[in-house]
Amino acid sequence: MKALFLDRDGVVIEYIPYLSKPEQVKIPENAPFALQQWQNQGYRLVIVTNQSGISRGYFTLEEVRAIHEQLMAEYASFDVYFTDILICPHQPSDNCLCRKPSPFLIKTYAENNGIDLSQSYFIGDAPSDIECAINAKCQPVLLLTGRGRETLTHLSQYSLSIPVFEQMKDTISLLKTFAEK
Repeated sequence: MKALFLDRDGVVIEYIPYLSKPEQVKIPENAPFALQQWQNQGYRLVIVTNQSGISRGYFTLEEVRAIHEQLMAEYASFDVYFTDILICPHQPSDNCLCRKPSPFLIKTYAENNGIDLSQSYFIGDAPSDIECAINAKCQPVLLLTGRGRETLTHLSQYSLSIPVFEQMKDTISLLKTFAEK
Protein backbone atom coordinates (compact mmCIF):
# COMPACT_ATOMS: atom_id res chain seq x y z
CA MET A 1 0.00 0.00 0.00
CA LYS A 2 1.20 3.52 -0.75
CA ALA A 3 0.46 6.92 0.75
CA LEU A 4 0.66 10.56 -0.19
CA PHE A 5 1.69 12.37 2.97
CA LEU A 6 0.82 16.05 2.92
CA ASP A 7 1.69 19.03 5.05
CA ARG A 8 -1.41 20.98 6.06
CA ASP A 9 -0.68 24.71 6.14
CA GLY A 10 0.54 26.04 2.80
CA VAL A 11 -0.14 22.75 1.02
CA VAL A 12 -3.62 21.33 1.68
CA ILE A 13 -4.94 24.70 2.84
CA GLU A 14 -3.70 28.25 2.36
CA TYR A 15 -0.90 29.25 4.73
CA ILE A 16 -2.01 31.34 7.71
CA PRO A 17 0.37 31.28 10.69
CA TYR A 18 -1.36 29.72 13.71
CA LEU A 19 -4.67 29.31 11.88
CA SER A 20 -7.21 28.85 14.67
CA LYS A 21 -10.75 29.03 13.26
CA PRO A 22 -12.59 26.78 10.79
CA GLU A 23 -13.74 29.80 8.79
CA GLN A 24 -10.07 30.58 8.01
CA VAL A 25 -9.74 27.36 6.01
CA LYS A 26 -9.19 28.13 2.34
CA ILE A 27 -8.55 25.37 -0.20
CA PRO A 28 -5.92 26.21 -2.83
CA GLU A 29 -7.21 26.40 -6.39
CA ASN A 30 -6.94 23.07 -8.25
CA ALA A 31 -5.72 21.21 -5.13
CA PRO A 32 -8.89 19.06 -4.97
CA PHE A 33 -8.46 18.02 -8.62
CA ALA A 34 -4.83 17.02 -8.01
CA LEU A 35 -5.56 15.13 -4.80
CA GLN A 36 -8.40 13.32 -6.51
CA GLN A 37 -5.91 12.10 -9.15
CA TRP A 38 -3.54 10.80 -6.45
CA GLN A 39 -6.44 9.16 -4.65
CA ASN A 40 -7.63 7.52 -7.90
CA GLN A 41 -4.14 6.04 -8.36
CA GLY A 42 -4.47 4.22 -5.04
CA TYR A 43 -2.64 6.60 -2.72
CA ARG A 44 -3.96 7.05 0.79
CA LEU A 45 -4.11 10.78 1.53
CA VAL A 46 -2.60 11.48 4.95
CA ILE A 47 -2.02 14.93 6.43
CA VAL A 48 1.01 15.31 8.72
CA THR A 49 1.04 18.59 10.63
CA ASN A 50 2.98 20.30 13.40
CA GLN A 51 0.53 22.32 15.49
CA SER A 52 2.69 23.92 18.17
CA GLY A 53 -0.07 26.46 18.80
CA ILE A 54 -1.70 23.79 20.98
CA SER A 55 1.33 23.54 23.30
CA ARG A 56 1.77 27.32 23.21
CA GLY A 57 -1.84 27.80 24.34
CA TYR A 58 -2.92 29.67 21.17
CA PHE A 59 -5.72 27.17 20.53
CA THR A 60 -6.94 23.80 21.78
CA LEU A 61 -6.85 20.34 20.24
CA GLU A 62 -10.66 20.60 19.94
CA GLU A 63 -10.29 23.80 17.90
CA VAL A 64 -7.75 22.05 15.63
CA ARG A 65 -10.21 19.17 15.20
CA ALA A 66 -12.92 21.65 14.18
CA ILE A 67 -10.52 23.07 11.57
CA HIS A 68 -9.86 19.55 10.30
CA GLU A 69 -13.58 18.79 10.11
CA GLN A 70 -14.02 21.93 7.98
CA LEU A 71 -11.05 21.00 5.79
CA MET A 72 -12.34 17.45 5.28
CA ALA A 73 -15.88 18.65 4.53
CA GLU A 74 -14.63 21.08 1.89
CA TYR A 75 -12.50 18.42 0.19
CA ALA A 76 -15.29 15.82 0.47
CA SER A 77 -17.43 18.07 -1.73
CA PHE A 78 -14.85 17.27 -4.45
CA ASP A 79 -14.83 13.52 -3.57
CA VAL A 80 -11.40 13.83 -1.94
CA TYR A 81 -11.03 11.93 1.33
CA PHE A 82 -8.17 12.00 3.80
CA THR A 83 -7.52 8.64 5.44
CA ASP A 84 -5.90 10.23 8.49
CA ILE A 85 -4.57 13.44 9.95
CA LEU A 86 -1.44 13.00 12.07
CA ILE A 87 -0.82 15.87 14.51
CA CYS A 88 2.16 16.86 16.61
CA PRO A 89 0.80 19.28 19.26
CA HIS A 90 4.25 20.14 20.65
CA GLN A 91 6.56 23.10 20.26
CA PRO A 92 10.28 22.58 19.52
CA SER A 93 11.31 23.10 23.16
CA ASP A 94 9.13 20.13 24.20
CA ASN A 95 11.72 17.78 22.59
CA CYS A 96 9.05 15.29 21.56
CA LEU A 97 9.44 12.34 19.18
CA CYS A 98 6.61 13.35 16.84
CA ARG A 99 7.49 16.85 15.62
CA LYS A 100 8.59 17.08 11.99
CA PRO A 101 11.32 16.68 10.78
CA SER A 102 11.19 13.55 12.93
CA PRO A 103 9.82 10.64 10.87
CA PHE A 104 8.11 9.17 13.94
CA LEU A 105 4.49 9.90 12.91
CA ILE A 106 5.00 8.69 9.33
CA LYS A 107 6.98 5.57 10.27
CA THR A 108 4.51 4.60 12.98
CA TYR A 109 1.60 5.17 10.61
CA ALA A 110 3.31 3.14 7.88
CA GLU A 111 4.03 0.22 10.24
CA ASN A 112 0.46 0.18 11.58
CA ASN A 113 -1.18 0.46 8.14
CA GLY A 114 1.03 -1.57 5.82
CA ILE A 115 2.35 1.47 3.92
CA ASP A 116 5.41 0.98 1.72
CA LEU A 117 7.34 4.19 2.30
CA SER A 118 9.55 3.58 -0.74
CA GLN A 119 6.37 3.83 -2.87
CA SER A 120 5.10 6.92 -1.03
CA TYR A 121 5.54 10.68 -1.34
CA PHE A 122 5.50 13.60 1.09
CA ILE A 123 4.42 16.95 -0.37
CA GLY A 124 5.36 19.94 1.75
CA ASP A 125 6.44 23.55 1.69
CA ALA A 126 8.92 23.70 4.59
CA PRO A 127 12.37 22.26 5.34
CA SER A 128 10.82 20.18 8.14
CA ASP A 129 8.57 18.48 5.55
CA ILE A 130 11.47 17.72 3.20
CA GLU A 131 13.62 16.41 6.06
CA CYS A 132 10.74 14.35 7.47
CA ALA A 133 10.32 12.64 4.09
CA ILE A 134 14.05 11.99 3.80
CA ASN A 135 14.20 10.67 7.38
CA ALA A 136 11.23 8.37 6.70
CA LYS A 137 12.74 7.21 3.39
CA CYS A 138 9.85 8.34 1.21
CA GLN A 139 10.09 10.75 -1.73
CA PRO A 140 10.03 14.44 -0.71
CA VAL A 141 8.26 16.93 -2.99
CA LEU A 142 8.46 20.70 -2.57
CA LEU A 143 5.52 22.94 -3.35
CA LEU A 144 6.30 26.62 -3.90
CA THR A 145 3.11 27.61 -2.09
CA GLY A 146 3.08 28.72 1.56
CA ARG A 147 6.71 28.83 2.69
CA GLY A 148 7.94 26.94 -0.38
CA ARG A 149 9.84 29.78 -2.08
CA GLU A 150 11.92 30.32 1.05
CA THR A 151 12.51 26.56 1.34
CA LEU A 152 13.66 26.44 -2.30
CA THR A 153 16.68 28.59 -1.38
CA HIS A 154 17.89 25.77 0.92
CA LEU A 155 17.25 22.81 -1.41
CA SER A 156 20.88 22.43 -2.48
CA GLN A 157 21.79 21.17 1.02
CA TYR A 158 20.04 17.86 0.32
CA SER A 159 21.92 15.13 -1.51
CA LEU A 160 18.92 13.65 -3.33
CA SER A 161 16.83 15.02 -6.16
CA ILE A 162 13.68 16.74 -4.89
CA PRO A 163 10.92 17.53 -7.40
CA VAL A 164 9.67 21.13 -7.16
CA PHE A 165 6.24 22.31 -8.31
CA GLU A 166 4.47 25.67 -8.42
CA GLN A 167 1.17 24.26 -7.13
CA MET A 168 -0.54 21.03 -6.21
CA LYS A 169 -2.08 20.44 -9.65
CA ASP A 170 1.42 20.19 -11.13
CA THR A 171 2.32 17.22 -8.89
CA ILE A 172 0.11 14.85 -10.88
CA SER A 173 2.97 14.61 -13.41
CA LEU A 174 4.69 12.45 -10.77
CA LEU A 175 1.98 9.85 -11.22
CA LYS A 176 3.00 9.40 -14.87
CA THR A 177 6.71 9.38 -14.00
CA PHE A 178 6.22 6.81 -11.26
CA ALA A 179 4.09 4.58 -13.50
CA GLU A 180 6.93 4.51 -16.06
CA LYS A 181 9.51 3.21 -13.54
